[in-house]
Amino acid sequence: MFSMDKEANEVFYERNDTTIFAGSVEVLPEVEYYQINESQLDDFFDFYEQNEDVLLPQEHKVFTDWFSECWGKAGGGLLNLPSYFVFHDDYKSFDLKNFQWFDDEEKWS
Repeated sequence: MFSMDKEANEVFYERNDTTIFAGSVEVLPEVEYYQINESQLDDFFDFYEQNEDVLLPQEHKVFTDWFSECWGKAGGGLLNLPSYFVFHDDYKSFDLKNFQWFDDEEKWS
């Protein structure tokens, strides 16, 4: 999780007030969400690449729905700040308050 300004730069806070969030925090550790034998890994990635057009949107939907639900249960909707969910290196963001995807260029304009 990163705090960002309107120019898409990370915001830092170097004082001691713990009520102010700035910088970044790891919300979830990196996890493997599939179990596969190492000997089958090449076959798995070949299959994934051949079917990426079908699998990737489904994968994004599952994670977005799950994260949005967790965000709501954690009280994220009570924040008076814009809050977004984005996949690493993606060009679009999910607005956690309005439950809509939009292009990142809109977010920073």
